[in-house]
Amino acid sequence: MIDSKTKKLVIGVLSLLLFLGCKDNQTPKEVADMIVHNATITTLDENQPNAEALAIKDGEILAVGNSKELLKLKGDSTEVIDAEGKRIIPGLIDSHSHFLRSGLTYTRELRWDGVPTLKEGLEMIKKAAEITPEGEWVRVIGGWTPWQFKEQRLPTPAELTEASPNRPVYMQYFYSAGIVNKKGLEALGITKDTPDPYQGRFERDANGNPTGLMLAEPHPGIFYGKIAALPGTSKDVEANSTIHMFRELARFGLTGVIDAGGGGFNYPQEYNTAEQLAADGKLAIRTSFYLFAQKPKRELQDFTAWSDANKAGKNTDPHKEHGFELDGAGEYILWEAADYENFRWERPELPETMGENLAPVLKLLIERRWPFKVHSTYNESIQKILDVLEKVNKETPLNGLRWSIEHGETITPETVDRIVALGGGLALQDRMVFLGDDYVERYGAEAGKYSPPLRYIYDKGIPVGMGTDGTRGGSFNPFVSLHYMVSGKTASGRQLYDKDNVLTREEALRVHTIGSAWFSQEEDVKGRIKKGQFADFVILSKDYMAVAEDDIKTIESVLTVVNGKPVYGAGDFESLAPKAPEMLPDWSPVKLFGSYYKQ
Repeated sequence: MIDSKTKKLVIGVLSLLLFLGCKDNQTPKEVADMIVHNATITTLDENQPNAEALAIKDGEILAVGNSKELLKLKGDSTEVIDAEGKRIIPGLIDSHSHFLRSGLTYTRELRWDGVPTLKEGLEMIKKAAEITPEGEWVRVIGGWTPWQFKEQRLPTPAELTEASPNRPVYMQYFYSAGIVNKKGLEALGITKDTPDPYQGRFERDANGNPTGLMLAEPHPGIFYGKIAALPGTSKDVEANSTIHMFRELARFGLTGVIDAGGGGFNYPQEYNTAEQLAADGKLAIRTSFYLFAQKPKRELQDFTAWSDANKAGKNTDPHKEHGFELDGAGEYILWEAADYENFRWERPELPETMGENLAPVLKLLIERRWPFKVHSTYNESIQKILDVLEKVNKETPLNGLRWSIEHGETITPETVDRIVALGGGLALQDRMVFLGDDYVERYGAEAGKYSPPLRYIYDKGIPVGMGTDGTRGGSFNPFVSLHYMVSGKTASGRQLYDKDNVLTREEALRVHTIGSAWFSQEEDVKGRIKKGQFADFVILSKDYMAVAEDDIKTIESVLTVVNGKPVYGAGDFESLAPKAPEMLPDWSPVKLFGSYYKQ
């Protein structure tokens, strides 16, 4: 028989062994894969708006709090990152972009994003032309406005010819104007005998010869064929270009994008490159995409075929949840329902046949539960589209199906209310940064003050997201969007909005994160730094909440984390992220100038 003293000793030893065993075999949730501490965190979690540390496990936020407590979650394999007191925000999400298409050409384009003078822009063309090989073009397509320049004007075809006498140049300002040099005219075969296209015009000299300036009046079709005529490249270069495009988006704090398709961008052919990169884990940020009807009068056939073959919301990458996902239809679901954001020309009227042709497309999408986006710039156009949708909804109820109006620069509060009544959302962009001065020139400063009514939209509580419409339209840089919502200024520095029509910094950030996540049906898992949410966040180069207002445009990421893994790093954080592959082609203008202007 064991005496009581020995019994107590045995129990004590067993208890100690049990304790040590538990300590050595902690449950996975108690040990973080990554801890970021010594930070200033804006979480956008209403219950815990600020913090100084976060912990990650299996691609999700494990805990948010103070550094002392969260460092207790450290294990032998935990990666610990000192944020050096910098601001951390949830990863930004672009609710309306065209990055899948632009990724294929990114490394072969010259970017004028943020360039302050036309003189510098022309010098960039000159230098780019010197390294561009025979058979290639110098391309400057989107991301800029003449109003950003000190000179506040477009370049002339003669200036482009002087800058690049031996290589063709193609430039495009949104969908308002295109410019080519002498070599470009020759390469495109535009001559005195070339007729003006539908609702477009070639500027001509006194002798009837085209100068190289192409104008949409207002239809942008004058540009479509010209872009399509530019030389293509190999699949390897397209893949490399896409990798670098998406890495650059991560550099500016984006962790997710919602792609709105585009003209001349066919599904599934042109999507294969990005889809394969996503499957291989080489696409830096999460991507949802919508399918854009490619040909007028074939929209119903296209969406019937696409919805026969695909379920909206299906993730095309089976190895990564919410990695690369087909989410629905748009932004063009009917060409007749689309207007044009060309404020250098009068507002276009939608054709009378629009309603009868839109109704069956809407009915199909609702019946097949395909979320949809509808491109519309002007309030008058949106009202006509809503007239059709309201009628269709009576016979084929939306029943909570996600849908949205995209753009809506001149939308009124009354029209916003109609969208709310139908359960829709509103995807805005910063296009007025680039086009607001054109708008004021045509309609006056008073009309511009509430185009769109940002404050009313936000206060109404309608699902609203912010995007860039990059890259043939606006710049890809989301900090330009954030500055726009906070300041109400255009690229020229014009004060477009009064202070009663701008948002606070936190409100703007909320629109560009949680708000944008609604459009991919992910607002419950993305957009906040909160336990259980996806571990998508950004350490910023400057404190977004504290810098001078105009300095918001100069912010970049120093560390971008997606799914708990660094995808971009700079400065002290550069070594934490994988290196990008060598850029192709070897003559890429991005190698020479980067993607966004720096002094």
